[in-house]
Amino acid sequence: MFAVNTSKEHTLMVNSNHRVLHVLDALTPDSGVANIIVACVSGISSIAQDVVVYGKSTKDMENTITSNNGTVYKLPHITKAFGKKFADEFSQLLKDKHFTIVHGHLLNSAFIYLKEAQRQNIKGRIIHAHSTFGADTFIKRIRNKALTQIAISAATDKIAVSMPAGKNAFGVNQQDVLIIGNGIDTKRFKHDVHTREQVREELGLDGNTICVGHVGRFAGLKNHSFLINVFRIMKSNINCKLLLVGDGTLKPQIERLVEEQGLSEHVLFLGIRSDVERFYQVFDVFLLPSSSEGFGLSAVEAQCSGLGCVVSENVPAIIGCSDGISFLSLKSEEEWANCAIKKARKPRSCGENAVIESGLDIGTMCENFSHLYERIISRK
Repeated sequence: MFAVNTSKEHTLMVNSNHRVLHVLDALTPDSGVANIIVACVSGISSIAQDVVVYGKSTKDMENTITSNNGTVYKLPHITKAFGKKFADEFSQLLKDKHFTIVHGHLLNSAFIYLKEAQRQNIKGRIIHAHSTFGADTFIKRIRNKALTQIAISAATDKIAVSMPAGKNAFGVNQQDVLIIGNGIDTKRFKHDVHTREQVREELGLDGNTICVGHVGRFAGLKNHSFLINVFRIMKSNINCKLLLVGDGTLKPQIERLVEEQGLSEHVLFLGIRSDVERFYQVFDVFLLPSSSEGFGLSAVEAQCSGLGCVVSENVPAIIGCSDGISFLSLKSEEEWANCAIKKARKPRSCGENAVIESGLDIGTMCENFSHLYERIISRK
């Protein structure tokens, strides 16, 4: 794979009358999928792209879509009236706007929108697997598998961000599954000494304090309790603080755990940040102890910033693009702490080139999607 300068217009021969419709459940900064789609809309000029969202959205992200010749359509939530309101309005939208491709990023609701796209003879119907997490109960997993099979039967193309995500969604046989890794803006996340000094001063951190970083939603699969235990061991050995970027339903639970372990003065909850790239500069080491990951984009961002990373073996190997990353099992918190301390003490590397060479930059991702859309449009 190769890098592409996304500030220049792609030269793919795609008719400008064609449009892609992305289907999302949220268009917010804390949604990894939403950030990827915004990057695609911004980075691909060869075909117009719109977004349907049936959950929360923010003005900033909506404005990015519209400033790149896209439209954001807000539809009723999929849970209202058993999905009937969403289905009716989505059906009408397809009739009114004449999309060439529907690109679905939600497996559990794809049986509604991809089946409707099939019924209306939409040429390209993409089902895109972003996660390895099916559901939190056995019954829900069985239900979701059945619904996903309906969606798969309506799809013309199957995509996954990694082999594990593809296996979770489509089963062991993945011969017809296209793997397209997520990409980041390497210029945004590359190491910047000035920003590091500035933000550390803003946070009141002296030069002797080692910063342990994590970026992610407060959800069960992110395994924050394990992370807190690892940090507690680190704190008993070195002068360090833990910086947590993100929000989510389990945040109050983790805040209580931090308080119970007497770590409140040493853990900073920074919330959702639109300027998250600034905090990677502050970190000295990055931890991602997820129990399940479809990709693990934050670890790519961390490597781009030159950070040493300790991630769980549940994070797909595709994101390992530097020598500074270690994949560990979740059996030993002590092992994680020791590994993190060693990495935190090592000089920072230049990670931007490593990300580009691994094809995990925005340019490569956008180029891959451009070629996919072109192939779909040119089919007889």
